Amino acid sequence: MSITKAIQLLKTYKGPLGLTLHGSASEKLIIEVEKAYGITLPEDFKTLYRFTDGFETVEDMFNMIPLNEIIDNRKEQHHLWIAEYMIYSDMWELEINPGIADKYSISIDDYHKGKIVLTHSLPEFIERLLKGGVFGLGGLYRWRDEIKAQLYGNTNPDEMKPVFWVYRECMRRGLMTKQRVIQEADWIISTESEPDHFFIELSLSRDVNELITILSSKYLTDDIVSVRAFFGETSLKLLIDDITLDHVIAILDDYSHDERFTAFERNKMFEFIVESDYLYDIKPDAKAKKQLYEEVKTFFENYRVFKLFDYQKWDTVNTQL
Repeated sequence: MSITKAIQLLKTYKGPLGLTLHGSASEKLIIEVEKAYGITLPEDFKTLYRFTDGFETVEDMFNMIPLNEIIDNRKEQHHLWIAEYMIYSDMWELEINPGIADKYSISIDDYHKGKIVLTHSLPEFIERLLKGGVFGLGGLYRWRDEIKAQLYGNTNPDEMKPVFWVYRECMRRGLMTKQRVIQEADWIISTESEPDHFFIELSLSRDVNELITILSSKYLTDDIVSVRAFFGETSLKLLIDDITLDHVIAILDDYSHDERFTAFERNKMFEFIVESDYLYDIKPDAKAKKQLYEEVKTFFENYRVFKLFDYQKWDTVNTQL
């Protein structure tokens, strides 16, 4: 696919991502990027930015980074990031052949396996994004998984026990559907040459109870890292207002006595629980409940760094929390 056809896809896109195109970038900005990084941008990128100075989606908060922001990023790091999602939760990097600008690669770092090169084509990158967003079938992370499977072989379910515990806890509390877990299993099955039979069992499960039973067969344990990752999934529900205050307070009530949390974490949980009880003892106050909900949301944002697809990072993230 040519960059011209990719731009046409952007112009005519009417899918579920919630795409917003920006105004065109000036030649001056393009030159400033090249000076800042000491490179010549590939023609594909120049053509795209002459059409739109980056673009963004509502879904997953994906951002094809505008040129001014790319220049600002240079002040803090040496990577030429061209895209990110969820406010730099993860980034996609452009690497250019020093001698031939139009020979380039777009890659993403994988904590467990290192850098994964996705493509040598910006049009293909745009096509995959519009096909499945960041996390959907055919999207950017699935693309990474396809390449990882080809390079490094099949997924060992025993290495995913911390994730399975989060799946199980989320389903028990109504924060994750059976279909979400089955979709993850189906993707592993479709991208690996000899997927472990465990994922086939997950895929064929008939209801939530059977799915929980299959997950539990891995003898799952709830270490504090997994619990914090579960809080990370809860934070995503809070981000889109897809969980009630009563529901999230019930979760806090169950974990507020867990001494594996820090004293600060436990104290904040107790504060929220006491405030919630107080609000139910007095005349209903919608404004006060809304304020409490926002405070709880801010507290849970600390755990958003625990991402299910990067469970190999959890121990490192936990030490930094």
